[in-house]
Amino acid sequence: MKKKFAVFISGYGRGAIEIIKDYKFGLVRPELSLLLSDNKMSYALEIAKKNSISTVVIEKNKYKSKCYFEEEIINELKKKEIDYIFLAGWMNIIGQTILSIYPNKIVNIHPSLLPSFKGLNAIEQALKYGVKITGVTTHIVDNLIDNGKILKQIPISVESNDTFKTLDNKIFKAGTILTLETINEYFI
Repeated sequence: MKKKFAVFISGYGRGAIEIIKDYKFGLVRPELSLLLSDNKMSYALEIAKKNSISTVVIEKNKYKSKCYFEEEIINELKKKEIDYIFLAGWMNIIGQTILSIYPNKIVNIHPSLLPSFKGLNAIEQALKYGVKITGVTTHIVDNLIDNGKILKQIPISVESNDTFKTLDNKIFKAGTILTLETINEYFI
């Protein structure tokens, strides 16, 4: 039986849209069962619905605490019998409430070669420091930010004329490849 996974997003959802496309074309082995967003305006929600993928919006500001927010997320995950979670631009730190139920089953994608440039603004940090190589990493989510076991990485050359936009595009393209490889190899 195929394992089921959910994708979590906070923004537009461009990474999630690529996962949905790959799923639609049969390139994703496990079952994409849920797209969960904390942003009702995410465009990826519309794309998921058009492709018969269940969606749910859970807005953090509607809950008294992070614990209640995460309990509602867990309720949705249980309804769909989710085995794994992929964070594709999820801008919330995963707390112990979810980590305790999904230990080593939550994967994040990060726009740097971890352990370098953890947290927000990794691309800006790479440009600021003048590194010649950056990249993209998928890793297990643990109780620290961008700290868990590294699953896969793709290095990317930083050219002298790279801007945030050009480097972000290179990282995004590599990230779509890395995401597909990680999901197919790890969510089994």
